[in-house]
Amino acid sequence: MKKNILYTNISILFLLLGLVGCTNLDEEVFSETTTKTFYGSAEEVTANYLKPYTRLYVTSTLAHWICGELSSDCAAWPQKGKHGYDGGKWQQLHWHNWTPEHHEIKGAWNNSYETIGYCNEFLTNMASVDVSNMQLPVPVEQMKAEMRALRAYHYYLLMDNFRNVPVVTKVGEPRSPSPVSADKVIEFIEKEISEVINDLPEKGESSAYGHFTKAAAHMLLAKVYLNSEVYTGQARWQACIDEVNKVTGYSFSQHWQDPFLARNENCDENIFVVPFEENKIGGFYHHAFMMHYSHQQGFNLQYMPWNGIVVQPDHYRSFDAADTRLNQFLVGPQFDQEGNPLMGVEEAKDQPLVLTVDIKNMAESREDEGARSVKYEVVVGEAWGLNNDYVIWRYTDALMMKAEALMRLNKTSDALPLVNKVRERAFGNKDHNYTTSTLTLDEMINERGREFSFEGHRRQDLIRFGKFGDAWWDKKPSGADREIYPYPLTATDNNPNLKN
Repeated sequence: MKKNILYTNISILFLLLGLVGCTNLDEEVFSETTTKTFYGSAEEVTANYLKPYTRLYVTSTLAHWICGELSSDCAAWPQKGKHGYDGGKWQQLHWHNWTPEHHEIKGAWNNSYETIGYCNEFLTNMASVDVSNMQLPVPVEQMKAEMRALRAYHYYLLMDNFRNVPVVTKVGEPRSPSPVSADKVIEFIEKEISEVINDLPEKGESSAYGHFTKAAAHMLLAKVYLNSEVYTGQARWQACIDEVNKVTGYSFSQHWQDPFLARNENCDENIFVVPFEENKIGGFYHHAFMMHYSHQQGFNLQYMPWNGIVVQPDHYRSFDAADTRLNQFLVGPQFDQEGNPLMGVEEAKDQPLVLTVDIKNMAESREDEGARSVKYEVVVGEAWGLNNDYVIWRYTDALMMKAEALMRLNKTSDALPLVNKVRERAFGNKDHNYTTSTLTLDEMINERGREFSFEGHRRQDLIRFGKFGDAWWDKKPSGADREIYPYPLTATDNNPNLKN
């Protein structure tokens, strides 16, 4: 029921709009869209209000997720035989030797600025639209508040990936904007949220699901403050705690997989999600990235997976054998629904498919090497695309952020029950709980890796803990310059004020 209004509005959007947007920050893509031609009815206003949300289907599940996970010690996309080289882009992310021409880095930049452009276009045009006779799905002030909050969220993503970035609030103005420092980006985010938060929807409102709510706004600020020392050199741990404490109305799910089930729209742990639904809102393909070709038969899928992304061996082995979160991985012999063994098709052709934990390296692996993540439940017989809603932020992350901030303020005893709550859910008992002596910062980054495996947070976490430059599996140590992605070549070519 939570998604019904969203589906209706998205349907209106796809009837009225294509998903074509700008790829350059300075491109005036909305020059032909005016308040007279495309803001004349409630349906048209609603379509433009929803348009920025459509970019979350790409930003969160593709480019931003890929840059956040495939550069980390968790996930990898190795070349398996003749497959998976793809111009070397997956190896470059793993080895930290990417260039400004990297396709996914460009995607992370473009997707966020496209969304910002849509938000700016809506806010500018709505300033002159008379809505007094329109029956809008939500108040116009809420629409504007969501656009400003969503825009702030994308500036957070850009700052996290590229650090100093241009902040623009009008389409095409200025033509070639200069980047501002991270502390100025944070000031902008803080100002925007403080001015709009009272007009954002609350959890439980019919218009809230999949939209930027008050709780999402507090999570955004908490994330900014948690990483403030990385961004600006100034730690703001207590500010992070204060924002987390304002995230109310959500609860800790009973089972670790509840937030990721095929029908997770009623999970009270999920704070900010991207709604997906087979045959209605498609585009969530994480399982296709990871599962083996033969899993098409194993799950009776109506498509063939790509056999791409694997779990790095050390990450898999970081889980205790009694940890129920291990159930998110496919490993060992693989079977179909009747218990018949699945078969290999290339290096393991005509042999039972056995997924190994160990992988040779990024350039010389086999089709059957590497455990596979199915954190999001895959339904037997599923058509193309997952039904699950993609989780950007959930309440467990709020608890773990608060715990980390407390530890950095030398209050480990206060952090302990928060982290142990997560451990008890994972193990089903208290036998694996931490103590004040065993819960160290090194263990905290390990536990975040286990709890938020494949959720898109790992690069950020490793940087915050000073471990992004470490060696792991098939990666040698890298320098601090790798903590920030370069401006894409297409961006620097089009804007002389952007320089790597």
